[in-house]
Amino acid sequence: MAPGKDKGIKRMGNRSDSLARHTNGRLAGAVSPLAAAVLFVCLLGITGTARAQEATFVMNANTGDIIYSYQPDDQLHPASLTKMMTLYMAFEALGNARLKPDQALDISSFAASQPPSKLGLKEGKTIKVKDAILALITKSANDVAVVLAEAMADTESDFARAMTKKARKLGMADTVFRNASGLHEDGQVTTARDMAKLAMALLRNHPDNYKKFATRNFSWHGRRYGNHNPLLNSYKGADGIKTGYIRQSGYNLVGSAERDGQRIVAVVLGSKTPSIRNWTMTTLLDYGFEQIADAPAIKSTRGLPYLTNPTGEKALRIAIRATARPTMLAKRSRPPAPGGPATITAASKRQTFASTGGKGWAVQVGAYPSTTPAENAALGAKAKIPDLLGGTRLSLPRTTRDGSHFYRARLIGLTENQARTACRRLADHAIPCLAIGADGAFKTSLFQ
Repeated sequence: MAPGKDKGIKRMGNRSDSLARHTNGRLAGAVSPLAAAVLFVCLLGITGTARAQEATFVMNANTGDIIYSYQPDDQLHPASLTKMMTLYMAFEALGNARLKPDQALDISSFAASQPPSKLGLKEGKTIKVKDAILALITKSANDVAVVLAEAMADTESDFARAMTKKARKLGMADTVFRNASGLHEDGQVTTARDMAKLAMALLRNHPDNYKKFATRNFSWHGRRYGNHNPLLNSYKGADGIKTGYIRQSGYNLVGSAERDGQRIVAVVLGSKTPSIRNWTMTTLLDYGFEQIADAPAIKSTRGLPYLTNPTGEKALRIAIRATARPTMLAKRSRPPAPGGPATITAASKRQTFASTGGKGWAVQVGAYPSTTPAENAALGAKAKIPDLLGGTRLSLPRTTRDGSHFYRARLIGLTENQARTACRRLADHAIPCLAIGADGAFKTSLFQ
């Protein structure tokens, strides 16, 4: 048998089970999310548990300091974040001339048969290396990932082993790659910490090629493809890097942004929806930049407030960070606008809550640039659960952030249990909710 044919048969054999698992995994996820949420991994001497949950990681890219992390070492499925390593390997091959930008890569039947997302490559045709790279970055094309893998190794399985070996060299101790695309395989796992390490390696070792992650559009055979990364069009300073989604992983995103010479890298794994993922990522990046400017890095994984976001998921919230540090609130407070609500200092908060007869807790349902939408949000929340919030009082304390005023939509006069219960119930109505303690600090409103 000719070597080329033999290699093609090996590739199909290595991949057929993967495609079956991908299909079955999708069906299983639709029938029983809990059944797909917990996977036991015992591979290459690494034992871990892959679970469908949210994990986050924030790093100062200039210093390597960890600013914040939550479940950073939980093994989860990377989905198309896998392509970050495929691209790392391609950048390395370009650097040592094993690949060249204008080199035409052959498209095998196996590559052409990959499920979406894909470019729709045709067997027997070719694609240039430079186009393949942009297709991975923007379209996240699975067929292109296999083309690159086959160009750098005999089979995609061989390439995946090389990817895992490279991961070890980069310090990614809890990551295992099984393919080049991120299509689901049970043994393909990573962590938020490891993905941050990979992002840092791309920045450090391939700075010129890293710039390609900021590409917003890519054209191929008359069609134009937009970059899947939502940060590029919505977050100041964002220039990368990659999204990922399969049913078994949830919605993943590794993001990086630079402002005034300072760079933050953040990772979100396992969000339930794209909006949750995007919302969490932007608040993580915001928090990172604020910490660089205002305070030493926080090492604790339990030291930050959490909030049920607009779709009910637990996620990091720092929109009004000052109340987590009352001393800073007192420093930043300004005289109230004529006729507007008074700015509440840390001391006045404690006095107000102390006068409520033991009901010193409140719920906050957002912060708004003017009093009218803040009042509407608070009264709307009150109307949703009148049995709990019917006896509360409206409060619209003002805060200032980056020179702009915001009004916190609060309902006050609750016990701790009432505030926490209200947040849980408001989450069912897709209303953001934060339980505020008697000391004015943010409190965790879920899972306590």
